[in-house]
Amino acid sequence: MRKPDLAIAAVAVAGACAAVVVITTGGVARDTSAFAAVLFANIVTFTVGGLLWRHGRPSSFFGYLLLGEAFLVFLSSLVGSSIPTLYLIGILGAWAAALGLTWLLLAFPGVRPTGAGRLVFWIACSAFLFGGLPQVLASKTLPNMVVIGECTHACPANPALLAASASAAQDFRYVESSLQAVWGIGLLVFLATQLATAGFPRRRLLAPVFAAAAPFLAIFTANAVISGLIGVHSGVGAHAAFAGTRIVLPLGFIAALLFARVYAGEALAVMASRIVGLPSVAAVEQLMRRVLDDPHAQLAFWLPRREHFVDRHGARVVLDPASKEKTWRAFGHGDSHVLAIVHDPALSDDPELVDAVGATALLALENRRLEQDLVDSIDALRASQRRLVGAASSERRKIERDLHDGVQQKLVALRIHLELALELAGGESGLGSRLASLGAEFDEALDELRSVAHGIYPPLLAEAGLVAALHEAARRSTLPLRVAIEDVGRFAEDREAAIYYCCLEALQNVAKHAGNDAAASLRLWRGGRVVHFAVSDNGVGFDPQPAGRGAGLTNMADRMGAVGGSLIVRSAPGEGAMIEGRVVTEALDGEVLDVIDA
Repeated sequence: MRKPDLAIAAVAVAGACAAVVVITTGGVARDTSAFAAVLFANIVTFTVGGLLWRHGRPSSFFGYLLLGEAFLVFLSSLVGSSIPTLYLIGILGAWAAALGLTWLLLAFPGVRPTGAGRLVFWIACSAFLFGGLPQVLASKTLPNMVVIGECTHACPANPALLAASASAAQDFRYVESSLQAVWGIGLLVFLATQLATAGFPRRRLLAPVFAAAAPFLAIFTANAVISGLIGVHSGVGAHAAFAGTRIVLPLGFIAALLFARVYAGEALAVMASRIVGLPSVAAVEQLMRRVLDDPHAQLAFWLPRREHFVDRHGARVVLDPASKEKTWRAFGHGDSHVLAIVHDPALSDDPELVDAVGATALLALENRRLEQDLVDSIDALRASQRRLVGAASSERRKIERDLHDGVQQKLVALRIHLELALELAGGESGLGSRLASLGAEFDEALDELRSVAHGIYPPLLAEAGLVAALHEAARRSTLPLRVAIEDVGRFAEDREAAIYYCCLEALQNVAKHAGNDAAASLRLWRGGRVVHFAVSDNGVGFDPQPAGRGAGLTNMADRMGAVGGSLIVRSAPGEGAMIEGRVVTEALDGEVLDVIDA
């Protein structure tokens, strides 16, 4: 709590205590204990309500009205004083507090009554102007509208007396009581009508106030008829009921604010639970309408470049702050708008609910945007992977062609020249022996070059396909290898290359890491649009978790991921290993298989 609020609370408590002292020591009020309890409770609760409304709805002036009512209630405590001037101030303060409370009930949750509310307020003012005030001017003793604060035999003299007239004072009392009865009935009817015709969010806000005010208003009206018009004095039971209902009345304003905040929290929870799964903009808008109980509520989205709002169909939405037909609230980050909620003007009285719905809608749409950005980034990354793998395969083929068509052909030509030189030198001479030895070394170098070129990119893979290339790789393997290769046909070059190099990498890993006595198996098969391969061994095994992986497994996973395939690694220390992959030969749009470890 801030220092100004602490100061207000301290002043209110001091004022409430002072009111109790004035009433209990003045010797004027009929029922000092009940009267003191009522005023003490009213001053404190109106002050608490005012502070809560100031913090809960800082844009509303209603909190200040509640604090003002607390001050008027304090002034009304002066009716307990035996000093005539203070007693007169207390009478006027009691009337001001009654009119102030009427204003609060008629204006709630705004700050100004409208329509029929103004009529009810003017009836209340007429009761004072044409009944209470003339009594003050014509009666020797001051009248008192407070039931439990009425003076009995110790009423102070009237310092505002103009012309004493008992009959005129009685006539004005009848006028006052009649208008008070109409005032009470009008206020009850107005509040009941407002509650019955309001939408659910507004009805939820009005209900606590009506529930707290209706009993007091009923007793107030009944007292005006029974005591003022019929002339029957109210008993102890009526005094207790009057005191109890008046203590409860201000709590309705506090309960309304607390219920509004609780309901806003529930609305936030409901919307948050239903926006899971990235719903469409239309679904978010429909959910917003149900929670707000406003079938015409609308989401509007800010376009920074065009500097205006549009609806979900792209049509421009004109939001004029001065418009009385469309009320709206913008949401965003800092000073920048992202979206706005266009809603019924009645919902302006329930900003907690609108804020909760707007924050959740903003979160849903931001999540949707971030998810789309993530998907776009992943798609771009996979496309980049495919381009890199494709470029690597293309470079492999280019290097292989350059070696085969360039360097290898030149070496073959040099070998022929070397044979011719050997014939000229004679095979038995020292030069001939030396040339023959160079020829043998030349042949070995040429074989190694052909092996390197074949490893870079086997021509057989491009010419005959994956099945033939894997058979050739199996034939060259130095491992005990069992082969089960089905005819899977031809498919995209990048996918064939990915499977081939993954199988080759897996066989090399077996040779390097599985142990001297390890045997391996190579399988290739097709199921529908998916081509599967598997390389397994009975070697020493390893930990397949990412931390225990080598570069070979990472390369294989990258290759398969680049062509939209998946790789499954199954192994455990001492239990061998199996590398299984699969690739969709004709990938659908957006179809991606994940890399899985098991």
